[in-house]
Amino acid sequence: MSGPCTASFSLAPLGAVILAAQAIQEARAMGAEYEAVLAQARVREQQRLARRQERQAAQADRLAALQARVESLERRVLRLASLLEQTPDLPLPPRGAAMEAWAAHVRQLEARLQGLEARVAASAGKAVRQALEAVGDSPDLDAILALYLARRQVERGEAEQAAWQATLERVLARLELPAGKALPARLEALAREVILAETPARAELLANELRLQVHRLAQDQAAARADAVLAASWRAQLPDEAPASLAALLGEVAAGLGRLDEATRRQVEELLAAASAEQARQEAKAASIVLEQSLKDLGYQVDEVSETLFMEGGILHFQRPGWEGYHVRLRANVKEKTFNFNVVRAREESAAEEEGAVRKRLDFIAEERWCAEFPRLLDTLAARGLKLEVTRRLEAGELPVQAVAPESLPHFEAGEQARPLAAPRAMDLPGKS
Repeated sequence: MSGPCTASFSLAPLGAVILAAQAIQEARAMGAEYEAVLAQARVREQQRLARRQERQAAQADRLAALQARVESLERRVLRLASLLEQTPDLPLPPRGAAMEAWAAHVRQLEARLQGLEARVAASAGKAVRQALEAVGDSPDLDAILALYLARRQVERGEAEQAAWQATLERVLARLELPAGKALPARLEALAREVILAETPARAELLANELRLQVHRLAQDQAAARADAVLAASWRAQLPDEAPASLAALLGEVAAGLGRLDEATRRQVEELLAAASAEQARQEAKAASIVLEQSLKDLGYQVDEVSETLFMEGGILHFQRPGWEGYHVRLRANVKEKTFNFNVVRAREESAAEEEGAVRKRLDFIAEERWCAEFPRLLDTLAARGLKLEVTRRLEAGELPVQAVAPESLPHFEAGEQARPLAAPRAMDLPGKS
C-alpha cells in the first residue's frame, strides 16, 4: 500500500447501503449491536418485498382470468353472430380501469351472448335447436358450428372447401400464438367467412383481407410483447407511493390486456426519474452515515459527515487519538465518483522543524501507519454497501506529506474518543492480524 491513494466508490445494489444506515441509526438509538439490528432490518426488507411481489402476482392472476373470460365470451358472441349472418359490434374493453370495470365489461358480454343465444334458438334450424336444448344453459358452440358447417358443405363441393381450409391454415400459421392461446375472435370470424363465401371471387377477396389482418396483427403482437416486457419492468420499479391506477394499468399491459400510450410512457418515465433522484438522495445520506460510523467503529475521530459529500463532493478529515497533528484527508469527487486519501499535518511555525530529518521520519511513520490501517476501512465499508476500489497509489515517502494551516483542520478534544456501535474484536483493531 501507499500513502496518497485514489479509490473509486460505488454503492452495492438493492439498497444495501440504505439498510446499513438504517441499522446504524437504530443501533445508536437502542444501544444495540449493529449486526443484530442489521439482520432484523434485512428480514423486514425481505418481508416487504415478498408482500409486494405477492400483491403483484395476485393482481396478475386476476387479470389473466379476466382476459381468458373476455376472450372466451368474444369468441362465443362472434360464433353465434355468424350463425345469424351478423357482425356484432363488440364493446371495447376498459383501458387503465379498475377491476370493477373489467367485471362490468364481462357482464356486458355475457348479456350480449345471452341475447344471441335466444335469437339463434328461435331462428336456427331444427338440428341447431336440438343441440341447444341438449346442452341446456351452456351450449356447446363448437358443436353448433360443426352442424352449421356440415349443412353448408352439402351446398358446395368438399374439395373446394378443403382447399380453402388449407389456405387459411397457411395464412393463420404466420401468427405467433402462445400455447393454449385461441385465435383472435375477429380473425376466426373472417376465416369462417372465407370458408362459407358464396362465390370463389368473394372467397378470394375475403382471403386477401385475412392476409392483411394477419400481417397487421403479427406486427401488433410484436409491439404488444415489447410493451408487456417494458410494463412489467416499470411496474417492478414503481415506488410504493405511486398511484394505484398507474400500477394497475402497467399490470394490465404486462398481462397483455392493453398497450402503452405516450401519456402513460411520459407519466411513468417522469415518476421513475423522480424516484431515482430521491433514491440517489437517500443513498447519499445513507452513505454519509455509513462512512462516519465506520470510521468511528474503527477508532477514528471524525467530524459529522454531511450527505452533500456524496452529492456535491467535499473534504473530510479524521484521525486517531495520539496522532498529534496528523490527519487523513478524504477528498470526494462526485463527478468521477472517487475518494482521494492522503496524510496531512498541521504546518509547523519553524521552517527548520518543517525541513528537519526528524519531521520527515515522523511523516513517513504516519503514512506507513495509515497504509497499514486502510484495508480494514475498505473491508468495513464494503460490508456495509459502500465499495471502494483503489485505482492509484503511491508508496509512503514518494511525495512529501502535505503541511496545511492548522485552522483548516478539525480540533478534537484530547480525551475525546470515537464511539463505536459495539466493542471491536481483536481482529478489527488496527495493528492486529
